[in-house]
Amino acid sequence: CNTLIPGVLMLLIFMVTVYSIGVEIKDRTAREWLRMSNNSIYIALAGKLLPHTVIFFIMGIFYNVYLYGFLHFPCNSGILPMIFATLCLVLASQCCGVCMIGTLPTLASLWGVISFSISGFSFPVMAMHPVLQALSNLFPLRHYFLIYVDQALNGYSMAYSWSNYMALLIFILLPFLVVHRLKEALIYYKYIP
Repeated sequence: CNTLIPGVLMLLIFMVTVYSIGVEIKDRTAREWLRMSNNSIYIALAGKLLPHTVIFFIMGIFYNVYLYGFLHFPCNSGILPMIFATLCLVLASQCCGVCMIGTLPTLASLWGVISFSISGFSFPVMAMHPVLQALSNLFPLRHYFLIYVDQALNGYSMAYSWSNYMALLIFILLPFLVVHRLKEALIYYKYIP
C-alpha cells in the first residue's frame, strides 16, 4: 500500500534514531562517542545518522520504484518528485527522532503509532474534530501524505505543495532546539536500569 509503506518506514526511522543515540547513553559510551567527534554534537550526530539516512533513502527509492514503476500506481507528476518527498520524509523523521531523544525518549513509539491515525491513514482528517485537524500538522507523515495526493494522484507541480515542504523543513530544523540539551545528557546522564 502506497500509504502504509512510508508510514512504516517513518516509524522505523523514529525507532532506529532514538535507539542508536539512546544506546550510547545506556552502554555508557556517549562520552567516547563525543570525544571521537572533537566534542561536537553536530559532528557526532552527522556521523551516527548519515549512514542511516543513506540506507533509509535507498529503501525509499526502492519502494517508490516498486510502487510507481513495477506496480504502476498512479504517479501523474513523475517519480522524481515522490523520491524527493521521500528524502524529505526520511530527514524529517530522523530529526523528529533526535528531538524526541533530546526531550522524551519514550515518546518515539507512541508518536509514530499515533501518526498513522491522525495523519489520515485510518480516518480522514477533514472528518476529525477541529482540534485534531490542527494537531495532525505536528506529524511529518501527514505532510508526506498531502504531497503524495498533490503530486502523485493529482499531478500538481511541486510548487503547489510548498507549504507541506516547508513543514517538513521545519521538522528538519527541530534538532537545533534540543541539541545542547542532548549533549548535556550524553555527558552527564547516567542510565539506571
